[in-house]
Amino acid sequence: MERRLQTIKILECSSKGDKRFSAFYAKVKAWGKYDSIENHYQLCKRFGNNAPSSWRDAKGKQPTHIELNGKSYELSYLSQWYKMLWVEYLDKNPELVKYANGFDEFNDIFKGKSLNCQADVVRQYIKQGRESVISDYKELLDMFKCK
Repeated sequence: MERRLQTIKILECSSKGDKRFSAFYAKVKAWGKYDSIENHYQLCKRFGNNAPSSWRDAKGKQPTHIELNGKSYELSYLSQWYKMLWVEYLDKNPELVKYANGFDEFNDIFKGKSLNCQADVVRQYIKQGRESVISDYKELLDMFKCK
């Protein structure tokens, strides 16, 4: 009996892989500003009364809270914000969603101990569906609608 090895197709979601799936290169408009997901994400972090001036000031550091559109939110909403940015990006780029559907797994070589990871969000969007990701940030979305 002949055994064939099954090849698993892995999409590298980082600046070392397909840059279209890297938060540094994926750009969206939020609060009137068109910028990378990484900048939107890192620059919303607050450290007491201090706001970062660049993504480098915030990356990997533990913030006290986040600020979105001039309003303060608890730190627990940071992951919801990250997922919201990725859904916006993927929704605006259906050709990338179609392309990503051809992969079995998603990786980010820079993940380390990060709380939020682009590969994890892309995987969830592709494998579990868009609505699965939206349900993870519904609480924040409802808060935006109320304000």
